[in-house]
Amino acid sequence: MKLQGKIAIVTGAGKGIGREAALAIAAEGATVAAVARTRSDLDETVRLIEDNGGLAVALSHDLTVGSEVEALAAEVMEKYGRIDILVNNAGGYPSEIYKNIEHQAIKLWEWSEDQWDQIIKTNLRIPFLCMNKILPVMIQQRSGKIVSVSSRMGRIASQMGAYAVAKGGIITMTKTAAIQAQEYGIQVNAVSPGIVDTPGQRVYNHSVGQDGISMGSAADVARAILYLLCDAPPVMNGQSIDLFTTV
Repeated sequence: MKLQGKIAIVTGAGKGIGREAALAIAAEGATVAAVARTRSDLDETVRLIEDNGGLAVALSHDLTVGSEVEALAAEVMEKYGRIDILVNNAGGYPSEIYKNIEHQAIKLWEWSEDQWDQIIKTNLRIPFLCMNKILPVMIQQRSGKIVSVSSRMGRIASQMGAYAVAKGGIITMTKTAAIQAQEYGIQVNAVSPGIVDTPGQRVYNHSVGQDGISMGSAADVARAILYLLCDAPPVMNGQSIDLFTTV
């Protein structure tokens, strides 16, 4: 197993891509700290990992709050003494923003400030805070790997407003972190999937009348994350793997 003995934090691990990533990483031998706000979802992720013979712990935190992320890092360090892997997956597109629209994206001039701030906080502030609090641990160790989940919406022309801006910000932050942390033996990359079949995406599709749209697999995204953690050469740093480009 390629990640035997490693300690991994996976955010947004209660469902979707995060759960699949947690399962894949645990199957390679790592101990997974599964993080999200909803404890019941995390408990199910941990149960699935343990049923497959893996090791995991559920840690419930609000990752939009800096002190909560700091507490997460301290909790993992106290329990395991190191952090080898961070998968920055937590994010999303809250249903209250799109529930009143029909078949079209919100135009830039139609966003309220509160809506914009909510999307940026959920999708860009969280990975920033996780890097901000966990990179110092990896720097002290002089080792570590970070994979962030961006989106094709942040890589191409898109009408997804704040969501696309936030996901594009993840790509730039990935490159910045890779440049700044490479001297400490830390590798930072990202994956940028297209539309992925997750519970949240299905709710969105239904809300905007796109139930029949073709979607990629969360398990395939997890495989790409696993490649970056296990098989990507050290010189592959600050990069993003595009997935489901035809979707």
